[in-house]
Amino acid sequence: MSGFITIFKNDLKIMVKDIKALLMLLVMPVIIILIFATALAPIIEHNKFIEPFRIVLVDNDKSPWTGLLASQLRNLDIIEKIIFADEEEARRLIEKDEAAAAIIIPENLSESIDYWEPQAGKVLGSSTKYLESRLVKNIGLVGSDTVSSGLASLSVIYDIETEKGYAFEEALGEINKAFDAFVDLVLNRKAVISEKKSDKHDTDPVIYYAMSLMSVFIMFSSIPCMKLLTDERRLGILSRLNASPVKSFQTAASKLLLSFLISAVQFIIILIFVSIVDRNSVASSITGMIPVFLATSFASGAFSVFVASISSTGSAADLIANLSILLMAIAGGSLYPLSSLPAICRKLSVLTINRWSAQGFLNVIYDGDMNKTLTCTGILAAMALLYLAGASVVLSIRRRRVEG
Repeated sequence: MSGFITIFKNDLKIMVKDIKALLMLLVMPVIIILIFATALAPIIEHNKFIEPFRIVLVDNDKSPWTGLLASQLRNLDIIEKIIFADEEEARRLIEKDEAAAAIIIPENLSESIDYWEPQAGKVLGSSTKYLESRLVKNIGLVGSDTVSSGLASLSVIYDIETEKGYAFEEALGEINKAFDAFVDLVLNRKAVISEKKSDKHDTDPVIYYAMSLMSVFIMFSSIPCMKLLTDERRLGILSRLNASPVKSFQTAASKLLLSFLISAVQFIIILIFVSIVDRNSVASSITGMIPVFLATSFASGAFSVFVASISSTGSAADLIANLSILLMAIAGGSLYPLSSLPAICRKLSVLTINRWSAQGFLNVIYDGDMNKTLTCTGILAAMALLYLAGASVVLSIRRRRVEG
């Protein structure tokens, strides 16, 4: 035991010597969480990334209906201003980036709708404002589909009443009532997309990214300790330890303990920061978060040992670990929510530590289902055992080669 304590004190001295790197490991997580929560909050809150923009309305119909269309467009928060112009002027404004898109309403549109054969309009878009143009085009498609569905409904009413033997005046009266109801429905619609709120709390962007990035920070905190272990093996220190009363596994355990202590300090700092955002959610979830944190630290430490076992130098271990952690951060949903990633990333995420860690933390805070939390914790523990088994196999193969 005294040998292990001596090794741990030595490792701690080496780590404290680079106080700047240590402070970065402890402070940077809070800064990164703030940056991600501010920049990517629209994904979590289902808001827009696009700033309000201008559009051009080319009204060749000049009817009250197109005036209603302009009024509806003004109700959209995303539309900054509607510019009325002809088609030539609209093209010029789009080329100069003074407008993102133009909606061109054809002549006699209202009259063609009266005959149930609406003419097609056009949407002109900007090549430099692709997202804005697509949004305007989609709004136009929604509007045209609404008109088409309304006309189809009127046609069905007319056909049914004709088959039933209604007089023309009666059928016309029913159609006019249906038409008025349809118009009222369209005019009363203030939102492009309606959203039903559930009884559950909305996900706070700061809490989401704090919990999603927690495991990433824990994995990064294990890199300095992993490099120490790799350099000690390269310099032959581990081989000399095997010939002494102190065994090599004790130095590995010392690095893991040091990594765990750094991770624990990170965990506490992040919890203090997150509690400022939502004190109630965090305070009531600390007990459930501890098992997830312990499993995440165990899996991250085992991952660092595995990387150290397959690396020949500290630089190689540093490169492999950094690239692997960044890949897991992307595929595991720590940077972007899994729902926003391609299907292949969602499938690969089951192999990442951060996916199960984030799922466990968020489940504790927002869901509270103990079975789901235990599942995530169990998967993290299984990953840790798998990494340790892999490291053991690699080290045993290398030892045989040296002895041979």
